[in-house]
Amino acid sequence: MKVAKHGNRSVSSKSGSSDLLAAFGINLDMNADKSRAALDELGVCFLFAPKYHTGFRHAMPVRQQLKTRTLFNVLGPLINPAHPPLALIGVYSPELVLPIAETLRVLGYQRAAVVHSGGMDEVSLHAPTVVAELHNGEIKSYQLTADDFGLTPYHQAQLAGGTPEENRDILTRLLQGKGEAAHEAAVAANVAMLMRLHGHEDLKANAQQVLNVLHSGAAYDRVTALAARG
Repeated sequence: MKVAKHGNRSVSSKSGSSDLLAAFGINLDMNADKSRAALDELGVCFLFAPKYHTGFRHAMPVRQQLKTRTLFNVLGPLINPAHPPLALIGVYSPELVLPIAETLRVLGYQRAAVVHSGGMDEVSLHAPTVVAELHNGEIKSYQLTADDFGLTPYHQAQLAGGTPEENRDILTRLLQGKGEAAHEAAVAANVAMLMRLHGHEDLKANAQQVLNVLHSGAAYDRVTALAARG
């Protein structure tokens, strides 16, 4: 399973995906060839939005002043320069779940899921997750709870993050197999959903497999390997 993450710096929170990766020493300005090599060899790469879409640079100052969610929060995943056939996309409002799934169908995605849960743009364990799943041109809407993943429910406050540096420390412990149970479960649920899009339909088995990998500490090696590419 390979992941090409397309993202930007934080606007509506303390730490965006690129802020976190930069805190690990990962080069956000990696060119397309090096990013493709990382994807092929490590199974993961990060595509920094302003590097591939110059218009993002002009919008960024305005977004930073607004300090709120805008269309760009939804637009980013839809214009991933890697053009993946599969996608797991979180949206900040439940009203966006079905429209974004319909957009992914128009864009020709083979399989995708759009999710929202309790005010969060991801699969969560503190509230039901609303899902619109695209598969073979058909969209199916349903809800998931922690029980569907075989996981314990956790309060949203137990997942609170902080600055990029604080989040780096949290993620380091998590990927080294020393993380908090709530953080492990949150990662397990989201990766389990992504695995379903790759044809592994059993969410409980998927979540357990993710937990096993986290506990082994092997996932941290991918982060350090990506950072080592400079």
